[in-house]
This record gives sequence, C-alpha cells and structure tokens, in this order.
Amino acid sequence: MTAPIIKSLISRPKQQGMILVLSLILLLLLTLISVTSIQTTTLEEKMAGNKRNRNLAFQAAEATLRDAEQFIESDDTAFNPLQLSAGPFQGEACSEGLCPLTAPPIWSVAGFNWLSQGRSYSQTLANLCQPPRYVIELLEKTIDVEGSGTKALFRITVMAWGSDTHAVVQLQSLYILPVKSIVN
Repeated sequence: MTAPIIKSLISRPKQQGMILVLSLILLLLLTLISVTSIQTTTLEEKMAGNKRNRNLAFQAAEATLRDAEQFIESDDTAFNPLQLSAGPFQGEACSEGLCPLTAPPIWSVAGFNWLSQGRSYSQTLANLCQPPRYVIELLEKTIDVEGSGTKALFRITVMAWGSDTHAVVQLQSLYILPVKSIVN
C-alpha cells in the first residue's frame, strides 16, 4: 500500500508557488484600499471640523453685528454720535471700539489690536476661543433743516474667532441712525 502513495508523490508535478504570489498581491491590494479609506475618512473629519469652526465664527460675527447695532440705538449709550466737539469719533485713536474715520480704516492697519482697541460682545458665546470684537466708525452726519431730523451713517466692522484662532470671520455693515439733535 505504501508503494502507490510514494508513486503518486513522485509523479506529482512540482508546484511553483503561484498561490503564494497571488495571495500576497491580493493582500497588498486590500492593504492599499484600507489605507486609502482611512486617509479619506480622516480628511473628511478634518473638513467637517473646520467647517464647524468657521460656522461658529460666522454665527458669532452675526450676533456681534446685531449687538453693535443695539449699542448704537440704546438709550444707555455713553455717546452722542453727532457731538461736534470732544465726541467719541474725534481724535486719532479708537476708544472702546469707537473709531474716527481714517483712510485707510484704522482697523485695517497692521498694528491694530482687536483685543485692546475693539469693543467686546456684550454677552457670552460658548465654544469660542475669545469673544468677538467690533469697531464703529461714524462715516457721515446729515443735518436736515427741513425738519425730517438728523441722520448718522455708521460702518460696523466685526472680527470673530471660532473655537481656535485659525477660524476668523470679519463682517461689515452700514447702519443709519436717525438722531433728533446735535450736541455741542
């Protein structure tokens, strides 16, 4: 009985290891597919985080624009924008976010410090690395002698940050305020 087993072993053709080579190639392809899918997922996670971070900054900037408009309109405002002498928009520097009109705008100059020269958002916003800041500039005063009142045109510029300092949004709006009188 052992002779036929030995004869069949001897008569078998020699294998060349093709199965091993094919399985290694298949394993390499599966590894490449796995690595690519992990890299794609990681990139998509980073993109989603960046979009969320920028969205936080944008929402904070929008809220700060509304806050600045309310500051201009409020009765508690410590300034009259049309004050002709010693008013908040006189001089050469910003005082608590109230800036004189300059060319180029004072907030666009490289040395402008938003944290010390801008006015802070009045409430607390969650998940931000620092509170948004704004600057109000008086662009023009219009005095109407025919009785329709006086108007002041303001430019509000807001700088807001997301959950880190890499996501920065700057928004700007023009705001017209009817004012009843001018104070000397």
